[in-house]
Amino acid sequence: MLLNTVKVIWQQGGLGAPVLVAWRKVADGRPDLVAAAAENVYLFIASPAGYNLGVAINVGEKVLSLATGLAFLTQDDNIALGFDDRVVIYGAGRSALSLLWETEREPGARFVDLALADIDGDGREEVVAASEGKEALYFYRLTGETAGEARLELLAIRVLPGPAEKVTVVKTTEGEVPYIVAAYRNGATSGLLTLSFTERGFVGGPFVEMLPAPVTSLTGGNLGRQPGGDFAWGGGDGVVRVMKINSQLATIITTDNLGSAIPALTAGKLPGDPQDTLIAGTPEGYLFGYQSPIERSAPDWAVWTGRPANSLDVSDEGMLGLGATDGFVQVWLLSPGKTIHIVRPGETLTSIAARYSITVAAIMEVNTIIEPGLIFPGRALLIP
Repeated sequence: MLLNTVKVIWQQGGLGAPVLVAWRKVADGRPDLVAAAAENVYLFIASPAGYNLGVAINVGEKVLSLATGLAFLTQDDNIALGFDDRVVIYGAGRSALSLLWETEREPGARFVDLALADIDGDGREEVVAASEGKEALYFYRLTGETAGEARLELLAIRVLPGPAEKVTVVKTTEGEVPYIVAAYRNGATSGLLTLSFTERGFVGGPFVEMLPAPVTSLTGGNLGRQPGGDFAWGGGDGVVRVMKINSQLATIITTDNLGSAIPALTAGKLPGDPQDTLIAGTPEGYLFGYQSPIERSAPDWAVWTGRPANSLDVSDEGMLGLGATDGFVQVWLLSPGKTIHIVRPGETLTSIAARYSITVAAIMEVNTIIEPGLIFPGRALLIP
C-alpha cells in the first residue's frame, strides 16, 4: 500500500514542552484535538482552514498522561489527565474546560499512562491508570446516574512486578470482554502481562517477563488476519513487535529497525482504507505505516514530518494527530485513496457528487456516512 495523499493540513508550535495528543469525539461536528504540554492543556477545534485554539488552561502541575472518552449524559468525550497523585476528568465546551471528577489522591503514584474502555461489558467506560511510583494498575469506574451523583470510584488495584510504563485495552472476539495489556519495567528491559475482568474479578492471562527491549510505546488494533487480541509495542531499540493474545503472547511480526527508538505508536483507519494501519513515530522525525494484516517486516510507507514524535493518535475521520517533543502539534492527512476532497463551506454531498459525476450514495458508502446532512467543512472525503 502506497500513500497517494501526504499532507500536513495544520500545525502549531511554541507549546514549550513535549506534547501529548488525543482526539475528542463531539456529537455536533468533527473531532477536536486535545494537546497537553507540561502544565498546559489545549483544545483545538476543527475549522475549514484547519484547527482553531478554543481553550488553553494551566492546570497547575505537570500532565503525565492524556486520554479521551468517558462520555456521560452527553455524546461528547471528556478529557482524562494523569498527574503525580491522581486522575482528573475535565468536560470540554468550545470555550472552557470544567473539572468534573477526580480520584482520591495517591501520593507518589505517578500515573504515566491512561486507557479508557469498557472493560467489564456494562456499556460504560472505566479508567485504567498505570502507576509508575506504586508499581500497579489502578482501575476506576464512574458511578451515579446524574451529573450531581457521578463520581470516580476505585474499583481495584493490581500490583505489577515492576514500575508501570504503558497500558492499553485490546479488543477480543465479539461478545468477549477485552484484555488489559500492561508493560512494566524489569531491570534494563520490560515485561508484559495481560488481565481480563470476569464475574470472579480480574483474571491474569498470558505474560512475558523479559522482553528483548524496553517498552516505549503500546497500542491495540486490528492488525492480524484473525480478528481480536492484536496489539503492538515499540521498543527502545527502534523496533516494533506485533503480538497476538491466545493461550500465550505470540509475536506475529518483528519489524525492521525504524530509528533510535519508537516513542509513539497508534493504529486506526486512514481515509479510503477499510483496514487499520499501524503507525510508528520516531525521534528522527519519521512516520512508518503498516497496513493490516501485517505480514512483513518492512513498512508499507514512510513520511518525514520534520518533528521528533512524542505522541500519535488517529481520529474517527482518519486524521493523524502528532505531538512532538519540540513543542509542536500537527495534523496530517495520509490516504491511499486516489482522490481526496476537502469539504468547503456551503458544499453538500449533492454538490460534491455532481462535481465528480458520481452518486451521493457512492460517496456515502465509501466514507461510511450514515446521514447525508452530517458533513462539515474541512472533512476529508474519499471520492470513489
